[in-house]
Amino acid sequence: MKTVIEVKRGNTVVKIYRHKGRRYKNKHYELFTVAYRLNGKQLRKNFGEYKAAWDFASDTATALEKGRAQVLSLNAADWQSYLAAKNLLRPFGIPLHTAIEEYVATRKRKKVIEKRVGEIVHELLAAKEAAGLSERYVQTLRTYLLRFADSFQTNIGSINTGMIVRWLDSLEIGPRSWNNVRQAVVTLFNFARRRGYLPKGETTEAADVETKRDRDGQIAILTPAELSKLLRKSEPLYQIYFALAAFTGIRSAELLRLEWSEINFETILDQKQPSEKGYVEVKARKTKTPTRRLVPMQPNLAKWLAPYRGRKGKLLQSRRTVDSAIKFAKRLGIPWKANCLRHSYATYRLSIVPDAARVALEMGNSPAKLFTNYRELDPHNHALEWFTIEPPRGRSRVVVPFIA
Repeated sequence: MKTVIEVKRGNTVVKIYRHKGRRYKNKHYELFTVAYRLNGKQLRKNFGEYKAAWDFASDTATALEKGRAQVLSLNAADWQSYLAAKNLLRPFGIPLHTAIEEYVATRKRKKVIEKRVGEIVHELLAAKEAAGLSERYVQTLRTYLLRFADSFQTNIGSINTGMIVRWLDSLEIGPRSWNNVRQAVVTLFNFARRRGYLPKGETTEAADVETKRDRDGQIAILTPAELSKLLRKSEPLYQIYFALAAFTGIRSAELLRLEWSEINFETILDQKQPSEKGYVEVKARKTKTPTRRLVPMQPNLAKWLAPYRGRKGKLLQSRRTVDSAIKFAKRLGIPWKANCLRHSYATYRLSIVPDAARVALEMGNSPAKLFTNYRELDPHNHALEWFTIEPPRGRSRVVVPFIA
């Protein structure tokens, strides 16, 4: 006996007939036949399972009601593919055409050049060297990224965020080093995207790696008494470095590129601050962020540099000068921390000039970072004392030649 099930969509009715099929091994199997009219013809499709028949009847009734009769011209294989796709998408509630549009868009975006990590690393390093970036910066990138390339001997497009995180974990390094290595990898992935080795317009897998909070990386500054002791005990070779770092906040790597011709003792940058006569010019090609900066010359700094007016060439001949100066400070018992003079300048300068945008411009930094790192770090109001540390009045004008 046949059972008739009607599937209605608006005024359209599609019927499902349930009846016994052919006998197989002495057993009758149920058969479900969907009957509908298309272009004046009566059409039927048979299914071995009720669910498949009902899905087909439901979609057919909807298509007929909405006038999408062309959908029903699919052959059996296409129809099975259509039903399978619908079933896969059902948990997500996404229409089939939307899923197809997203898929096509992704395929178009991913028309990239396949390139192995090691090749891209060498391209990046060559590009950085050609751009004239500092040797130390390039060497740092080389150290981090060659190690990364050695671990990932594959196309860069096959590397995901989880793989990068697991690699960073395997290095067993502290939060600050983790963040430094992560940033080098982010630089690599950004470079690869610009070169067309990764999809353009998309966030890279490296950028999705979260930074780690550096709980031990508290900002450290020196007191005026500590700086005064350091400058008083230092030989002239080190005084230049300490004075410039403490009274301009310029990064050590930038100080190493400065020349005496970039020290201006006369020009007043801000007429509202006539006491700040002169400036230190940090040219764009010598900065970490390629933007030219003019850092005001503090009156006390001018006195520390006065014996060197008229000199030519670089202020500091090599990194060894800076490293030796730092070792001397530690031997002297100064509580030296990385970038402590730059942090000290920002702290005391903000205390005197409460204009984060102005101080950020002087330091080549962002106002947000200045407030995050330096606000309320000078509770004892040492700023004025810091910027009045001067050379002893009887200091000899005979200067020891710079030998690096």
